[in-house]
Formats: sequence, C-alpha cells, structure tokens
Amino acid sequence: MLQKIRDGASGPLAYIVVAVIAVVFGVWGIGSYFTPSSDPVVASAGGTNITHSELQQAFNQRYQRLRQMMGDHFDSSMFPQDEIRKNVLDNLIDQAVMTQYAQDQGYRVTDANLLAEIRSNPQFQDNGEFSPQRYKALLRQAGIEPSQYEARLRQGMLGDQVRQVVVGSAFAAPPEVDVAYRRAHEQRKVDVLTFDSSAYADQVKIDDAAIKTYYDKHPKQFMRAPRVKLAYVSLDADQLSPKAPDQATLKQLYKAHKNEFGTPAKRSADEVRIPIGQDDAKARQAVQKAVAAAKQGQSLKQVASSIDGAQFRQIDSQPQSALPDAVGSALFSLKQGALSTPVRGDKAWYVLRTTAITPAKTPAFDDPVVQARLKAMATQQERAKAFRQKSDKLDDLAYQAPNGLKTISDKLGLKIQHTGWISQNGGGSGLGQYSAVRKAAFSDAVLKDQLNSKVLDLGNQRHVVLRVTDHQKAQRKPLAEVRDTIRSRLIARESQQRAKKAAQQAMAKARQGQSLEQIAQAGKGAKLTQAGFVGRDDSKLDPNALGAAFDMPMAQKKSAPTQYRVVSTDNGQAALVAVLGSRVQSGGGQGPKRAQIAQQQSGYNASLEYSALDRYLRKQADVKIHKSAMN
Repeated sequence: MLQKIRDGASGPLAYIVVAVIAVVFGVWGIGSYFTPSSDPVVASAGGTNITHSELQQAFNQRYQRLRQMMGDHFDSSMFPQDEIRKNVLDNLIDQAVMTQYAQDQGYRVTDANLLAEIRSNPQFQDNGEFSPQRYKALLRQAGIEPSQYEARLRQGMLGDQVRQVVVGSAFAAPPEVDVAYRRAHEQRKVDVLTFDSSAYADQVKIDDAAIKTYYDKHPKQFMRAPRVKLAYVSLDADQLSPKAPDQATLKQLYKAHKNEFGTPAKRSADEVRIPIGQDDAKARQAVQKAVAAAKQGQSLKQVASSIDGAQFRQIDSQPQSALPDAVGSALFSLKQGALSTPVRGDKAWYVLRTTAITPAKTPAFDDPVVQARLKAMATQQERAKAFRQKSDKLDDLAYQAPNGLKTISDKLGLKIQHTGWISQNGGGSGLGQYSAVRKAAFSDAVLKDQLNSKVLDLGNQRHVVLRVTDHQKAQRKPLAEVRDTIRSRLIARESQQRAKKAAQQAMAKARQGQSLEQIAQAGKGAKLTQAGFVGRDDSKLDPNALGAAFDMPMAQKKSAPTQYRVVSTDNGQAALVAVLGSRVQSGGGQGPKRAQIAQQQSGYNASLEYSALDRYLRKQADVKIHKSAMN
C-alpha cells in the first residue's frame, strides 16, 4: 500500500491531489488565521492553557453553589460576578501550577486510581453501587463531557497528593504545643466598667450648621434608591364571583364526595400479634396454637400471655384506613364477637376478635351543613375554572397588546389600579412586596421600552400585568427629610465620644489606685461587671471587651499589675476593661487534650506550608492573563 502511494505521488494524479489540498487550505486554513477561536484562552500558566469555556463552567458551578447555600436569602448584589470570576480564575491558575509541579516531581494518577475515585463518589452510585448511567446523566446535566471531568479530577488528585505529602511531613514542636495549649486553656480574671453613652445625650447640643455640614460631607449616606409608580391589572381567583351552582351540580358533588360528609365505619377489637422474625414456620405454629386456645374459651389477652413473643393490644374504635391492610380487611369482615382465622401481615401473624361495631354515618343531601359544604366546593371549582379561562386570555392579551392596559382591562373586566412609589430594593406592603414585581418593573423592557410586563404569577391564584407610569432615578434625599436622622446620629456620636472620654478618665484614676467600685459609684451612666475568670470563647462579656482582655500582654508571675484598656462595645458603649490576673486551666498540658492541641497545631502548620508552596509556585510560574478574552 505504501509503495502504491509513493508510486502515485507523481504524474497527473499528484497534481490533482495537490490542487484539492490547496483549495481546502485556501478555504479553511487561511480563514482560521483571521477568525477568532470559539473558545479563546483566558490565561496560561506555564504550559497549561485555561480556556474561556473552562472558566465559565467553573464560574457557573461556584455561582450555583452560592445560590444553593443561601437559598431564598441569595442576593446577587452581594456577589459581584466580576469578583467571583477573578477568584475562580485564580483558583484555576493555582490548580494548573500545582498540577505541573506534581507532574515534574514524579507524582502520577493511574487510570485505576482515577476509576476508583469515580466509583467511590456517592453521587454516581445507585443503591451503593457505581452506576455508569447515573454518572453520564449527572455530567450531561451539568454540561460537562466525561473526558473533561476526568481530566479535571486527575488534576485535583495530583494536587491532593502534594497536599498529603505536605500534611504528612508537617509537625508541631513541643514549645509550639505548649504555647498553643496555654493559649487555648488560658483564663483571665476580668472586670469591665461600662459607660452608657445615652446618659450623656442630654448634654449634647446640635445646631443646624453641624447638620448641614454632615449632610454635605456624606451625600452617599442619604441616597434614595431608584423607584417607580406602577399601573396594573390583577386577576385574583378570590375576587371572581361565579354564578350560584344548580341542584344537579350539588347532587353530583354529593355523590362523588359522599364519604367525606359523614363518619366512616369503625371497629373495636382484641388483637394478638406474633412477629414472624427469621422463622416463619415457628410463627405459623404459634398463631395456630393461639387460635385453638381462643376457640376453647380463653381470652386473647390470656392467649398472648401463654405464647412466647406474642403481643396483646386493644383496638379502640378505629376506621379501616387506620389499620394495617391485612388487619383492617380481616377485622371489617367479622361480625360482632367473631374470632378471625390466622391473618398474615408483612411482618407478623394476627388473631382478632371483634368487640364492638360502629356503623358509618352519612348525613342526608338536604342536611344544612352538607349543603353549605357542597355550595362552597362548587363555588371553588367554578372559581378555579373561571380563573383558568381568564388566565389563558390574559396571557394572550398581554402578548397582543403590550403598549397599554386598557385593552386587557376592557376585555377581561379588570380594573386598572395604581401603586405608590416602589423602590428597587423592595420592602413594605402592597404590590411592591413581591420580588417578581420589582424585578419586572425595573427590567429594560418595562422601564426603558415602556412595555407591559409579562404575566406575573404572585401565587395563590393571582396573576398581574403591570407597566411603569412614573420613574425616579437614584437621588439624594432632601435635607429636610433626613434632618432628624442626622441630628440623632450626631447626638449618638458625640455621646459615645463623651462616654469614651469618661472611660479614659476612669482608667487614669484606676492606675492611680482608685478602685473600680468607687469609680462606678461616682461615674455617670457607669456599671461595673465583675466577670471573674473567663476563657477566650466565653459568652459572659461583650466580644470587643473579651478580645481586648486577651490582647493585653500579661506577665506570668502572680504579682503582675492590673492591665487596663478602653474599648467600644458592640452596642456603641464605652468600656474600661481591667485584667486582674491570668491562669491556665488544670490538666498539666498532658494526655488527650495536649494530643488534640498538637494535632490541631500540626494541621495549622501544614496549611501554612502548603499556602507558602502555592504562593512560591505561582510566583515562579509564567502566568499570563488575557483580559480581553475574559468576557
């Protein structure tokens, strides 16, 4: 074959082949130099390229995880997509750099390792066994080719091998463990003298000039969000008034729901239950023995007491639906006082004796209560039917007449209603409380193009079509509207400053030897809390006060002087924190607690070492980011 090809590489045939190849390259090959790639490279790290599709796929997965984690509380404004995209790209670059390092160092992931990892993933299993169909279906649902997923998984496993080596080699030296143990089990004796800032509010005077100055210096704090006024039509099933049902309709409903108007038949009985367990033959013999004893006149309670494993109970006036299928079927076929034959259930044998029969009760069609329920049912059905019909027409009209609400109003008999101002941020009552309404109102089609919205489903069989009648862009609120807010803010700030000054003066007095009790008695709005010994995670104290207590350096000798610091608490008060002493909880730093601290410290050191290796490799790698291909 090869010789024939060589022989044919000259002469007329060769010219024809060359001509065809030239045409192909002329049409396709040259054009490829001028046509941008459909999947451009967004970044390169050493010899690894990261394409736009890889970045987009990783970004989508990260974004969806955030949505799932936060559920109904998800707010896209909290997660700017550009920032998430940059973070995802950084992670992909780090992964590529670490993979290259692992390969250079001789780490490998065999096909067998890869297959074992995939097969052990619970997401790809069905009843505890790996399912190829489920594997392919989940990847297809995520928009990922198996080859892409496996290549990415292989990269991750290479990085994990490096991480395992780093973690395995990390250790914590005994002095480190000692320090970590003392830090974890240290307690400090703390007093906190709090000065309530509200006690100083009556001393603060704020004039109009100060308010105006604050207003001018902080324009962004007093911005009103964009808002709109809406006109809308509302199709609400609860507001529809169908015609009164006729007698034929009511009788038809009565026939279909007859059992719902009365009470079902009930039975009371004695029951012996014999579990089947692992030996069905033994259970069968036991139930036959029970039936024979009952026929000789023994009560079922006596029968149960004479048979190992048998259980007795009384069934008290129960409908058939409340009983196991086999028991209910057998019991409701018995007459008063009759004894059943052996009844086999899923997990046990039963013997039953009827003790009471309560027949079903069904009120007549003309009963006033029945009539009221039938009319309510008929009205609800007619209302739902009318809602479906009008809803279908509303869908058509919203599409056919997008430039106003009058056509919809006239043809469906729906009144055009109006709202007050609705902010893009939402909140409040009325139509503006629905996120679907706000989203539609501020969409380009409704706000900029001045079209009707699509039909919005607000739940509880209510549909709405709306349009914008007035719009205000974001703007600063007038000073008169926020004057009182600014005044309160300035009073609070000045009061806090005065409380802080009082705390600093108290600290000076304490250092001169005056007790905190004396200072608290004389201080305005002062309150002393003697917390005693507290740990770093204690909930007795304000977090800021607790943090300050453990931030202060403490000498290890018992006669160490009291340490002081002034802080602001979480609720805006001023506090003087006094640390009177320090101790380490008993235990000697040995045994299981020390081993746990050593393990935690070793893990912390491992994470530092891995992060340092990651930063070093990233710095050494030839990383290029093509911003033009990011979007």
